[in-house]
Amino acid sequence: MPDTVLPFQRHLPDPQVVELGALAARAGLVPADPLRQTLAEARDAAERYHVFLNGPALPAALPADVREVVTDGPAGPLRLRLIRPPGVPEDGRPLPVLIYFHGGGFVVNSIDTHDRLLRLLARHSGAVVCAVAYSLAPERRFPHQRGEALAALRWVVRHGAGHGLDPERIAAGGDSAGANLALGLALDARDEPGPPLSFVLLLYGMFAHDFDTESHRLFGDGRFGLTTERMRWYWRQYLGHGGISRDPAAAPLLADLRGLPALHIAAAGLDCLRDDSLRLAQRLEQARIPHRLVLHETLPHSFACMTRPVRKAEEAVILAADSVRRALCR
Repeated sequence: MPDTVLPFQRHLPDPQVVELGALAARAGLVPADPLRQTLAEARDAAERYHVFLNGPALPAALPADVREVVTDGPAGPLRLRLIRPPGVPEDGRPLPVLIYFHGGGFVVNSIDTHDRLLRLLARHSGAVVCAVAYSLAPERRFPHQRGEALAALRWVVRHGAGHGLDPERIAAGGDSAGANLALGLALDARDEPGPPLSFVLLLYGMFAHDFDTESHRLFGDGRFGLTTERMRWYWRQYLGHGGISRDPAAAPLLADLRGLPALHIAAAGLDCLRDDSLRLAQRLEQARIPHRLVLHETLPHSFACMTRPVRKAEEAVILAADSVRRALCR
């Protein structure tokens, strides 16, 4: 049932990851850290850091047909960005869709920070990527983002055909907090009237607020980036109160996973959230859901946004996109 690739763990980062950190430090850039910055400073740092990661000439390096639409969200307008694969003629044949949710702990980042990743996914999956500019916490908290995810799916189903999208071939995907939303959307689509999702792509997701795991013990000090302390803070911003909820809509690792479509799960080997993905794969196996789990041993959290300077990160994203292509492009 599962297709699992789990290499031997040595806890050594890819040399290009180390070089990337040194280059960023010399440029005076640091990843966002809302525990040591104001929220506005952290969001600005995230945008500037991802400009550095993506490169200054991204549209020329990865050309794509990019359009934006606005639909009704649960409490106001919801912006969607459609990234069409390059070189695909608009001949009336609808293309499959990957509805994508960016990472950032529900607090930082945007569809702009993830621009290079979105373009790579469109290029190598053959699907139109529908990136969702969902609301950030703490200004908007759970379950608001779950409602926005469902609104994006409903827009694709009801209006996507007018934009060359195939409402019968829809996948959901996301990284980190976005993977939480993507898995939640798959659960909602399973229980909603209408076409179910065809596939789910999950990159190093945050699926439950459990910090008593081996990966948190190994990597929670932040030696490779993300820290357990920061994860606790992100959950508090998203959920409010103590940042703990047993509601499977907030922590989808706790949900009944039966009836889900096939999944591709990419875990980062040097990530305090690594075990969220490994535990999810175990639960999917118990539920007899087809899935592929790939552990990218030498990569840290957020590797999908490091595809320009880190070759193995690009290879991991292309592998994930190929899973989408094989599932949707028939």
